[in-house]
Amino acid sequence: MEKEKTWYDKWYKVLLLAPIIITIIFLVYLGFFYSSHHTLFFKDVSLSGGTTITLNGNINTATLEVELKKQFSSLDFRRLTDLATGKQIAFIIESPASPEQLKPAIEGILGTNLTDENSSIEFTGPTLSSNFYTQLIKAVFISFILMALVIFFLFGDSLFFKVLSVILSISMVKLSFSDISYIGILVGFLGFAAFLYGLYLAKTKINYLYISGAFLVLIISFIFPVYYLIFPIFLLLFSVYSIKSIPSIAVISCAFADIIWPLAILDFFEVKISAAGIAAFLMLIGYSVDTDILLTTRALKRSEVNLDARIYRAFKTGTLMTLTALAAVLPAFFIVTGLPDSFRQIFLILAIGLGADLINTWLTNASLIKWYCDKKGIQ
Repeated sequence: MEKEKTWYDKWYKVLLLAPIIITIIFLVYLGFFYSSHHTLFFKDVSLSGGTTITLNGNINTATLEVELKKQFSSLDFRRLTDLATGKQIAFIIESPASPEQLKPAIEGILGTNLTDENSSIEFTGPTLSSNFYTQLIKAVFISFILMALVIFFLFGDSLFFKVLSVILSISMVKLSFSDISYIGILVGFLGFAAFLYGLYLAKTKINYLYISGAFLVLIISFIFPVYYLIFPIFLLLFSVYSIKSIPSIAVISCAFADIIWPLAILDFFEVKISAAGIAAFLMLIGYSVDTDILLTTRALKRSEVNLDARIYRAFKTGTLMTLTALAAVLPAFFIVTGLPDSFRQIFLILAIGLGADLINTWLTNASLIKWYCDKKGIQ
C-alpha cells in the first residue's frame, strides 16, 4: 500500500530551487567582483602588506581621521572601547604606507611623539604578506579537498574508487605544496601504497586502466609541479564523486555553498578580510559538514522509522547544534566591543556561514538526499 504523501513529499524538489538560485547569484556576483578587482576579496594589511598603528587612550580622533585622509589615499580606522563604560581605550590606524611615512604624519597632527608607552606599531612587508596569503589560500583549498575525500570514504559505494580518489587528492596536495619536501615524501609513500592496493582491488581491465592513469597523474605532479594542473585533476576527482556517490557530492556541494555565501556577502559590504578571516573559513569547512554528515547518516544508514521521520529527527538535532553555535558567536560579535578586530571577523564569518548552513543543509542537502532515497527505493 502506497503511503500517504505529506507536504514535504510534494514540495521538497521546489524547496531545493531557492538555495541553488541564491548560490548561482552569489557565484555570478563573485565573478563580476573578480573581474573588477582582480581578487576574490578585499585584503587587510596582514594579507596585502602595510602598517598598523595602535594609539592607546581616549584621544580626539575626528581631526586625526580628517587630516590623515588628506595625506593618504587608503586608510582604515577602528576603535576599541570598554564594554562597561563605553570609553575608548584604543584607536587603530591601518594603511599600506610604511611606518616612516605614517608615524610622522600622525605625530604632526597630534602634536606629540609616539612612544612604546602610548602606541604600538606593526609593519608587514608586501612580499611576506603575499606569501602568507598564498599559503593560507592553498590551505583552505586543500582542506576542502581532504574534507571531500573523507565524505566520499563515508558515503561512497566502491572501495576501488575510494582508493583512486586518494591518489588524485594527494596529487593536488603535492602540486599545492611542491616546495615542501616532507609533504612530497609523505605523498609519494601514500600514493605508491594506494596504487598497489588499487591494483589488488582492480578486477577488470578498465579498472587497471583507471588506477594506472591516477598513478600517472601522481608521477606527473612530481615531475612537472605546475600549479595549473590542479584544475583538470579537480574536475576529474569530482566527476568520480558525482558518478559514484550522489550523497557525497550533495554534502560537498553544501559545504561549498557555505563558503561562497559569506564570501559574497563580505565582498558586497566591502569588508577587508584578514588572516584571521581566512582561518575562520577553515573553521567553517569543519562546521559546515557536521549537520550534513548527521543528516546523510541518519537517512541512509538507519531504518528504525520511515525516511521522513529520520530526516525530521536529524533536522531537530542538527538545528539545535547550529543554533547553539550561533548563540555562542553572535553575542561576542554584537556585545563585546573590546575584542580585537580579528576575533570579531572570525565571529562574523562563522555566524554568516552557520546561517547559510541552516539553509543549505535542510533545503539543499535534505532535498537531494530524499530525492536520492526515493529513486533508490529507500524508505
